[in-house]
Amino acid sequence: MGRMDSDWEGEYDNATGCRNTVYTAPQTVVAPQWANVTLGVLGTQRLDRAIARNAATAGAKVAILGAPLQPKLRTVAAYPDPASVVKGARYAILPVSAPGQSAQASASFAPERAYGSALGGMSAGAHLIAPRTDAALTRHAAALGLTVHSYEDGLRPILDAASEAMDELFVRVEKAGTQLQGSRVCVIASERIPDLLILRLSSAGARVHLATNERGLDDAFPGVTVLPLSDLPVKSPKFDAIFSTINGPVVDARELGSLPDHALVVDLADPPGSVDFQLAKQLGRKAIWARGIMRRVPPLGQAYWSVIGGLIASLEQNES
Repeated sequence: MGRMDSDWEGEYDNATGCRNTVYTAPQTVVAPQWANVTLGVLGTQRLDRAIARNAATAGAKVAILGAPLQPKLRTVAAYPDPASVVKGARYAILPVSAPGQSAQASASFAPERAYGSALGGMSAGAHLIAPRTDAALTRHAAALGLTVHSYEDGLRPILDAASEAMDELFVRVEKAGTQLQGSRVCVIASERIPDLLILRLSSAGARVHLATNERGLDDAFPGVTVLPLSDLPVKSPKFDAIFSTINGPVVDARELGSLPDHALVVDLADPPGSVDFQLAKQLGRKAIWARGIMRRVPPLGQAYWSVIGGLIASLEQNES
């Protein structure tokens, strides 16, 4: 594959060489007795469901609003109404919003109006987990005997670090002579979907395609076209840039040979990587190996759960 391997984690590209930089991903705080935790997840979007799956994987008993998780988990129940989701629950997680969601959409949502008395069916002394708190929500919760907890401050450092990593990546892309505005860009991913990268590319004005064999993502990212990995050789001639996050030889002779001459290839995978750099050089393709960048950009579900799970763990330990 034409790689440079070592025992440190850093970055490499065929123009600037290596930089020694160690990156670490946020770790989830694990409560000692997750089996005793019951929680309801009131959001219905992909990020809410990722949090529900993480909570269930940790060992909690989880209820969600709307359709069942796919694939199903034994400890996750689905209900059509908020009252059933939070009935008897010790925790309720209010709908979350991904970075970049319009402030107007967030401001127009009032949990105290959306859920009304449904939250009153939670267990005595239960907790509401919210992105942020305000006076109206706090008063409504107090009237029902509930306590509101915000995770916004805990999440901000993780998202800030991820944003800095994306800024660094985009600077390197621009230095390579690629303008994202109006460009056709393809993100290649496996089960670990780089949602923050997709959102940043979209906000930069790129026309984003997501190549993955993961199912159920057609409506996950508004404006993003999802295609199977098998379509890459056919679609590659239309792309101005490819960002690959898969470990393994995904971007090889077929893709590199069919890309336009001006196209940029960005390998975001750890060794052995996914791009044949020797062939890319032979074909005159622009290529960047941004090794380590994505370790600072966790999937949003993981980032949110690392904070929400830590908050729940702390509450459980304080009350034990």
